[in-house]
Amino acid sequence: MTAVPGRTSWHAFSFGEHYDPNRIGFGPLMVCNTDLVEIDHGYPDHPHRDAEIITWVLSGSLRHTDSFGHTGIVHPGLAQRMSAGTGIVHAEVNDAYRIDPDRPVAPVHFLQLWLRPDTPGSPPGYAQDEVTDADLRSGLVPIMSGRRHDVTIGLGVADATLWAARPDPGATLGLPDAPLLHLIVGRGEVDLEGAGRLRTGDTAELTGRGGSVITAISEVDLLVWEFGR
Repeated sequence: MTAVPGRTSWHAFSFGEHYDPNRIGFGPLMVCNTDLVEIDHGYPDHPHRDAEIITWVLSGSLRHTDSFGHTGIVHPGLAQRMSAGTGIVHAEVNDAYRIDPDRPVAPVHFLQLWLRPDTPGSPPGYAQDEVTDADLRSGLVPIMSGRRHDVTIGLGVADATLWAARPDPGATLGLPDAPLLHLIVGRGEVDLEGAGRLRTGDTAELTGRGGSVITAISEVDLLVWEFGR
């Protein structure tokens, strides 16, 4: 965990000064952070290079700006991908209420995930897409992928697909059959077949398994990475 005034981050893998040689990533996933940022705080301009950076907001809202002129408010249900490529500078601040008075004046709780791209040195890029609550409650929904053609947001990682779901209590979900799966419980509590209870902020890594079932204990926000290698 990293905490500074106005923001707290929980890291699933080594990050910054917190280095663990046994926890440097999973497949192409380099970073899996959970962030809680207070109003009028955040991450001012900072650079990135050669990373596919995905932001998924669980509650509140986050204002994004970058050096290629992309601006926007990331809120629950909006999937965002920024490809850093040859280099990009961006900022993420919890001050969306200043430009949109309908936005809540409240802490923003979000997940940020970084993938190592297949091809370093590609041009930077940006994409976003809305995912409806009805779709999320219907089961696992693919929201971005390097291989599927039924998603709006592509990824610079050919063997990666990100799924999302918001099942009601008692609902069950079958996980994809893939060599590598990384499960993130953004909010709520689930029972993972063969592993037991997982709660807000927990992650699970599955290798060489298919057909595992998740049961929602409470209302849940889930993300699942599917990796082909």
